[in-house]
Amino acid sequence: MYTGPIIDCDVHHARRTDEELLPYLSPGWREYVSDRGPAGIVPLTVQDGLPNPHGFMRIETYPQDGGPPGSHFLTLRRQVLDRADVRRIILTFGDDSHVAGHHNPYFAAELARALNDWSVDRWLSEDRRVASSILVASQLPDIAAAEIRRHAGNSRMVQVMLVDNPFNYGFGHPVFHPIYEAAQEIGRPVAIHGGAGGWANPASTGGGNVNLYFEAHTLWPQVVMTHLVSFVSHGVFEKYPRLKLLLIEAGSAWLPSLLWRFDAEYKGLRREVPWLRRLPSEYVAEHVWLTTQPLELSPGREQVVELLGWVNGADRLVYSSDYPHWDADEVKHVSARLPPHWHRRIFFENALTFYGWKEADLPAALEVPA
Repeated sequence: MYTGPIIDCDVHHARRTDEELLPYLSPGWREYVSDRGPAGIVPLTVQDGLPNPHGFMRIETYPQDGGPPGSHFLTLRRQVLDRADVRRIILTFGDDSHVAGHHNPYFAAELARALNDWSVDRWLSEDRRVASSILVASQLPDIAAAEIRRHAGNSRMVQVMLVDNPFNYGFGHPVFHPIYEAAQEIGRPVAIHGGAGGWANPASTGGGNVNLYFEAHTLWPQVVMTHLVSFVSHGVFEKYPRLKLLLIEAGSAWLPSLLWRFDAEYKGLRREVPWLRRLPSEYVAEHVWLTTQPLELSPGREQVVELLGWVNGADRLVYSSDYPHWDADEVKHVSARLPPHWHRRIFFENALTFYGWKEADLPAALEVPA
């Protein structure tokens, strides 16, 4: 098993209660959500989605003194940070990540602002190894861009995260470009987190909405495939040549076949996209990284390794646990499925490259006081 330094690029943190977020809302929105009489507080998270028949979280991740998994720092520290030589984790929120699924765009923008401040105040203050995503409500891209710029001076707000899709367009569409302009301006990558289907969004699959969680989880990568093709086709990487993109929690073994088809279609249809100057696979090779979780379970380990080799997987994959979800991938599992000579790059070095860090920038586990 790999025992070297680790950067975990997908750890979901959460609030214990809605009331925990109230101090971070501006007075007008605080009144909006709390002045409800017998009805209580307005729910702050989107309430739809397909239920997992045995729950979304691992049993052992529930804090002993109550609250949902990911809401108690000491539990998370014991189960993630202190179990190995973890130099940094990147927080990606839990159900709160679905702010772009809210029908009220102004409320969504306020929630994103409040959640980012809560994350800085309640989580980044706990441990130097903790970093967070900049959550944006993409319903109002100009306001989302202003929220990104607001965090320019905080080096531990390390990426801009998109999850739900409020419009019936892939994320490469020009309506979203103010977000990418701001991200490039402040030197942050963009992350697209998979699994946004069924949260007040367009269809989560190519043929329409599904009815079962089993179907949704099987088809999880389709949303991210759509956004990746959209990013390249609309020339996002030509327009923002310093932008990097991370695809989170959507697997990776599907990428080679998609790129083979993408390149073939470009050769026949390049007149429709005259702004593209290279093959789609070349843009992906320069600008796109993927997280390991969920690492595909091929019948033989060598099969998925061969597929990932076609897209230089040793240099484009970054480790992610997906803690505390039911299908989280631990270091032991991932290292057993990948060649040992890939390990240090995937568990550590590739994330350094993606985020533009140096090893000396990160605190070692032994430097963090107990």
